[in-house]
Amino acid sequence: MKNLSDIKYRIKSIDETRKITKAMETISIAKMRKALSIFESNRVFFNKIRAVMSDIILHSKEVNNIYMRPKKGNNTIFIVIASDKGLAGGYNNNVLAEAWKKLDKIKNKHIFTVGQVAREFFQKRNIMVDIEFTHLTQDPTFDDAVNIVESIVSLYKKNLADRVFVVYTEMVSSISMRPAILKLLPLSEETIIKDIKHEEDKDEYYFKELLYDPSPDEVLEELVPQYLSGVVYGTLVQSVASEHSSRMLAMSNATRNATKILDNLNLAYNRARQESITNELNEIVSASGQKA
Repeated sequence: MKNLSDIKYRIKSIDETRKITKAMETISIAKMRKALSIFESNRVFFNKIRAVMSDIILHSKEVNNIYMRPKKGNNTIFIVIASDKGLAGGYNNNVLAEAWKKLDKIKNKHIFTVGQVAREFFQKRNIMVDIEFTHLTQDPTFDDAVNIVESIVSLYKKNLADRVFVVYTEMVSSISMRPAILKLLPLSEETIIKDIKHEEDKDEYYFKELLYDPSPDEVLEELVPQYLSGVVYGTLVQSVASEHSSRMLAMSNATRNATKILDNLNLAYNRARQESITNELNEIVSASGQKA
């Protein structure tokens, strides 16, 4: 016969765990929605900056900006965005595996990490992390993105970096996310003007040449860091939203599994209790028969 007190203890323990996972699921839903709302708000600013840059490129005969000139060197910066904590399903494993697949083939690399899990991932592999941006994964701000961009732009202008990539988790939908690698520098004309889909549209833009004061390159010199800040901020916010979405799904599965375990434990408890009552009745009947 199973021990009733042991089963009751397990029921209580699993029930408390289920309450925690359910609460974490609810919190993750709220945080994910907040992050997605911020991302949509940032998209307006980002699209405006990119529209102005598209106008400059398409309306100017020659653009020779430092951010758009390809470099021959091999120094590559990787900004890897993960989280500060676990319990988020495969979120961290997926994005870090994608980062490792890309940078493992590159010799001259510099790694910037966002999130403690990303830092620990590279430290365990004896790979030096050049710059660590901490405490950004819970509530990133645009200023955080600006600080990251200032760091990479400074290195890029000093020819200490030839290419810059950001590895993050793209939010496809509220329940779908995927690791992605985005090239930040050097910028390509195709990336900036990609919304102008038809050649006739481009031709129309080229005929409308505009004059920029002091010059298109100098205007771009001011706009590109703002553009990059918008891109990096978008990757930060999407990563945060993906983390909360992944944690929401993980906690939902945990809650569902806890419920199944509780159902089985309650069934086992009722059976054990019924068995205990039956045994007690048999003992009473046996005792009465012996007296008679």
